Amino acid sequence: MVEFLNTTQARGEIEGILTKAKTNIVVISPFIKINDDLVSRLNDAGRRNVRITLVCREEDLKPEERMKIEETPNLELRFNERVHAKCFYNERCMVITSLNLYSSASGDNREMGVLLSSDTPQDRNALEDAKSEAQFIIRESSDARRNGNTSRKPSDKVTPPKTAKREGKSIQDELSNFSGMETANKRIDGFCLRCKAPIPLNLDAPYCPACYRIWAKYKDDEFEENVCHACGQRANTSMSKPLCRSCYNLVKNR
Repeated sequence: MVEFLNTTQARGEIEGILTKAKTNIVVISPFIKINDDLVSRLNDAGRRNVRITLVCREEDLKPEERMKIEETPNLELRFNERVHAKCFYNERCMVITSLNLYSSASGDNREMGVLLSSDTPQDRNALEDAKSEAQFIIRESSDARRNGNTSRKPSDKVTPPKTAKREGKSIQDELSNFSGMETANKRIDGFCLRCKAPIPLNLDAPYCPACYRIWAKYKDDEFEENVCHACGQRANTSMSKPLCRSCYNLVKNR
C-alpha cells in the first residue's frame, strides 16, 4: 500500500532509488542544487549504465549546478519551465513529494511525500499512472543538448577563447576539404564539445555560447568533454584537443 514519508524518510527513499536502480532513473524537480552525496550517487548510477533523465527549469538552474549534472555519465538533461511536480523513480518504485532536489530542502523545511512500489499489488496501477504522467512531462520538455543557445539574449557578448596561432595551413582549412563539408569561405557546421549543439566549425571556439560561459568560469583547457567538434561523435576531447582521433588523423595524414 502507499507509504507516507516525512522529510527524512523521503530523502532516504530518494537515495535508495538512485543506489538500487538497475536500468533507469527519472528525476523531475523544478529547482536543482545537488549536494555532493547525491552527485556521487548519480555518477555511480551512470557508470553502472543506468539511464538517467533529469527534468528541471532552465532559468532556475545555475551554471555550476548544470556543470555537475552534465558531467554525470549517461544522463539526459531536459528543460521545462512549466514543471512544478517533484518525483523520483526507478524501474521499481517512485517517490512523489514536496521535496525539491535542492540542498536547503534537507534543512529546516518540513516536507511530505508518498512512496509507490511495484512490489505492492495495490500500488501498481497508481505507479503506472504516475509514470505515464512523468513521461508526458519528459516528452513536453526540451533537450538541453538542442537548447544550448536558448539562454543567450541578443545583447549577450561571448568572447571566444584565445589560443596560440597555428603555423602554415590551419586544421580548420584542412577540415574544409573533408567530404560532405562546405568550402572554407562558407559556413562549416561543427558541434559543441559539451552539448553537441550545431555550431560553426572553429577550433578556437568549439563551444556553443551557453556552454562556453560555463567553461569560462574555470578556463581549464584540458577539461575533458565527450563530443568531437568536427564529426559530433562521442570522444574524449577538450578545449586544447577538440577533435577525435579519427578527425585529427585525417588532417594529420593529408
